[in-house]
Amino acid sequence: MTKSVTLLFAHGAGFCKEIWEPITRRLGESSLLQNAAVNTEFVTFDFRYHGSNRDESEPPQLDLSNPEAPRVHHSSGDLTTWTSAEILERVQALKSKSPDRLLIGIGHSMGACALWSAEIQQPGTFDGLILFEPVYGNANVDHIVNFLVSITLQRQSSWYVYSLTKHFDLQSSLLIDSTSRPLREAAEQHLRAYDNFSAWDRESLEAYIKGGVVEDKSTGQTKLACSPIMEAMLYCSRLMFCSDEQLARVKCRVVFHSGRRSKMFLPSIFEEMKGKWPRIYSVGEPIPRSSHVMVMEKPAAVTQKIIESLAELEPFRASTPQSRL
Repeated sequence: MTKSVTLLFAHGAGFCKEIWEPITRRLGESSLLQNAAVNTEFVTFDFRYHGSNRDESEPPQLDLSNPEAPRVHHSSGDLTTWTSAEILERVQALKSKSPDRLLIGIGHSMGACALWSAEIQQPGTFDGLILFEPVYGNANVDHIVNFLVSITLQRQSSWYVYSLTKHFDLQSSLLIDSTSRPLREAAEQHLRAYDNFSAWDRESLEAYIKGGVVEDKSTGQTKLACSPIMEAMLYCSRLMFCSDEQLARVKCRVVFHSGRRSKMFLPSIFEEMKGKWPRIYSVGEPIPRSSHVMVMEKPAAVTQKIIESLAELEPFRASTPQSRL
């Protein structure tokens, strides 16, 4: 009898649902997911303020009272609270539509925290979680926030190409009237040449451009869907942190993955969880030559990690006694 499972993908801060496309393409081509005994559905979405859910109705407030530690304030500053609430809403909609389907969450950074927090709040929400570097802990990370906010605020976020339309003004006797038009190509060329994205896989970069660059009809500009100041606000949020009682509530297997060069993931924290609750938590080997944004840098390696993790979870575990790939 064919079993059904939904893989729910949750992206990180500043990204969009399209960044999963290079990964879901590879997953769909894998022998694990081509197994006729399991019907697999992929679900991706944009968190609020990102991609197709872009929202600039409430401008963030920039605080430069300490120039060396810029901060951005906004009513959505409690990141884990509202992102996990959004996850729970989406899960409810999925389960009301297909109550018998198993549900496995796959997330990166902000999205990983949101999935994990949703399971902690409502144990049994998921049948498995595969999490790439949830930003978790109670350490003082002000120096990291200072750096992330500073470089993010410097990022170009809108593009114009100006062209002069000449006509003669009889009253002023001057050539006047310049008009501007948005040019998506300028934004795409800028992002393809952007040094901070140079380590990204080219297919992943194109996927990000596809969903992360939008035309703003109200201003006539081509913009990043998640503006730099909004992205910086997300970095100013308090880190996810839970008590032992909360961590032990989880009712599904949780696998953590990371990039070997990452400065945002402390393996010792997650190894300690594995030691306390080995039936819940496990930690994979770091992905070589990758950072916190390994999802963008190494989509093939990330896909392989997902396949290996899925092979240990139902319904794939029961369907693949030998071959995992």
